[in-house]
Amino acid sequence: MPLFGNRKTLPKPLCDEHGPCKTLAGIPASEVRDRLRLLITPTRGLGPDPVARQIDDELSVVLCVNGGKRGGATEALSIAEHAADQWSIGRAELWELAFANLAAERLNRQSFNATNGDVLYAVNGMGTWPGAAQALRLENALGGTELPYGALVTLPTGNAFCAAPIRSASSLNAIRFMIDLSKQLQVNDPAPLTSSIFWYRNGRLENLNVGDNGMMRPSAAFREMANGLPAV
Repeated sequence: MPLFGNRKTLPKPLCDEHGPCKTLAGIPASEVRDRLRLLITPTRGLGPDPVARQIDDELSVVLCVNGGKRGGATEALSIAEHAADQWSIGRAELWELAFANLAAERLNRQSFNATNGDVLYAVNGMGTWPGAAQALRLENALGGTELPYGALVTLPTGNAFCAAPIRSASSLNAIRFMIDLSKQLQVNDPAPLTSSIFWYRNGRLENLNVGDNGMMRPSAAFREMANGLPAV
């Protein structure tokens, strides 16, 4: 069932104060479908009415259009609520298309084997779009890995994420290593994303509120999952 439906009345022409709105107005619906993307970004940097969904108090997933290269970098055109109806595409379909289009981006995936048999992944984007949003489609981004209990995830930069699939109670010991690896990935990044650790499950990211000492304040859902894990 769609989360959002088409509005019966389309808005008046887009505002002429914002450059991104002007650019979006020139993209036909037939073209925008292939250019829709999702971007994970700090919530504080969003405009007044973005089409976005919060991950936590710090980060949000934003609906964007790939604006192509400008000044050597890819321009991400965030879609404002007052501009979202111009293509006569329902909100749910906009999100679904953006999510599906992430599969077209190239990824560099490295894996590290732990002594307990677990695998830790470090993934970054190699194409035109930042790679952190690939954590929202984690099973696919890790090469078709099954995640019955989800995974521990970090989002150190806008172009990279780390993930440790949860297989047993001992998998949770990866938290300390993931904190250290994330700090290494942030060293040369001018705008690191976050040092938080998340629980990925079924396309969602939940902040585990892990402190620098490795202690966490997770949700009841995470505690219930962790209590039911096999020991090894």
